Amino acid sequence: MAGSKRLEGEILIKAQKMLKDVAEILETCHIHYVLEAGTLLGIVRENRLLPWDNDVDITTTEKYEKKLLRNRWRFWLKGYRFYVRRYRCNTGPFRKGQVRIIRIQTRRLIFVKDMSLLDIFIKRPIDDEYFWTIDVKRPVLKSTPKHFYDETTTLEFEGNIYSVPKDSEGYLEYHYGKDWRIPIKKWNFRTDDHCVKEILD
Repeated sequence: MAGSKRLEGEILIKAQKMLKDVAEILETCHIHYVLEAGTLLGIVRENRLLPWDNDVDITTTEKYEKKLLRNRWRFWLKGYRFYVRRYRCNTGPFRKGQVRIIRIQTRRLIFVKDMSLLDIFIKRPIDDEYFWTIDVKRPVLKSTPKHFYDETTTLEFEGNIYSVPKDSEGYLEYHYGKDWRIPIKKWNFRTDDHCVKEILD
C-alpha cells in the first residue's frame, strides 16, 4: 500500500506485534484468514517483513465478515483501533455500504489513532474467484481463484504460527508472476500485480 512509513526499526517491531496479536484474535474466534500479498511474499521468500513495505496484509472472506465485526472489542482490549472502511458508492460488483477493508491501528490516546499498520481485506466470492478492490478515488477490481484462500496450511515466522495458502508458491506466482523470487523495490500496488481484473476509474 502507498504511504511514507516503512517496516523498519520501531515501526517493524510494532507491526510484528500487531500481526501476532491479530492472528491470535482471529484464531481464537475461528475466523479463517491467510497472510496476503507483500506480507506473504516477504515471509516466504526472505523470512522477514519487507522493509520497503509499509503495512501488513491479511485476507479473510465474506463468510467470516459478521463474526469479525462482532469481535471488534477484542482488538480494542489488545490496545488497537478497529476502523471499518465501507464502499461509499456502488463500485464494480460491490454495493454502497459493504465493508471493503478493516484497518487495525495503534492507539496514541484512548480514542486517537497512531499508525495504521495492518489491513484485513474482506474478499467476496463470485463464481470460482474471490474479488476485492484497492484504492478509493481510482479503484481497481482484483480477483484470485478461490482455492488459494480456501485451502490453507500453517507457516512459522518469528516463533509464531500463521495461516497461509496451502499452495503459497503458486499463489505468489499468480499474484506477482513467475519471477516473484526476484526482489522488486519499486512496485505500483494498484496495477503491477497479476490479480487486476478491471480498472474502474
